[in-house]
Amino acid sequence: MDEPARSVEISGIEEAASWADHWARIGPKLESVLRQELRNFDFTRERAAIDGLLEISVAHAVPRTTSGLGELQRRLRKLDS
Repeated sequence: MDEPARSVEISGIEEAASWADHWARIGPKLESVLRQELRNFDFTRERAAIDGLLEISVAHAVPRTTSGLGELQRRLRKLDS
């Protein structure tokens, strides 16, 4: 009765390994496409869209009350102990 569950587990591991191999091969190709698209991006033509995105971020921004340095130091101390 344990045998079928084990074969499913192995198949799951094999499937995960297959996905990892796939992304290891395709990742650099996708990054190359992204870099090419960014090189060819016409910022002048897309200015209105860019401005719209920036306006959304400004409209929803929450002012910071601290620099975050204290939080960083607390987290680093936890890692050290």
